[in-house]
Amino acid sequence: MTTSEADTEATAFLVVAQNLREALRERDEFVRVYRERYDRSRDDMRMPAAKLVKVAEELVRAANKADHVYEERVGDSLEEYRRLTTSEDASRY
Repeated sequence: MTTSEADTEATAFLVVAQNLREALRERDEFVRVYRERYDRSRDDMRMPAAKLVKVAEELVRAANKADHVYEERVGDSLEEYRRLTTSEDASRY
């Protein structure tokens, strides 16, 4: 592996890491509201069980949706890594 190839691979890896970091941040931000609401509701002894179940369902749905979006971002990032490290255009990075 030449120095140029190693630099290209390292740069591509850093791009992937940044993309994944951003995807994690977005996932956490999206789920945070539902998680906080669930935590508040769970700790509130006045909360009826049926209402707590509804809040829990919203959290589960939000986490599931966020996970699917995150998985897509991971796949896109890995595809970007492959593209950057195998294409003729890799030398541009």
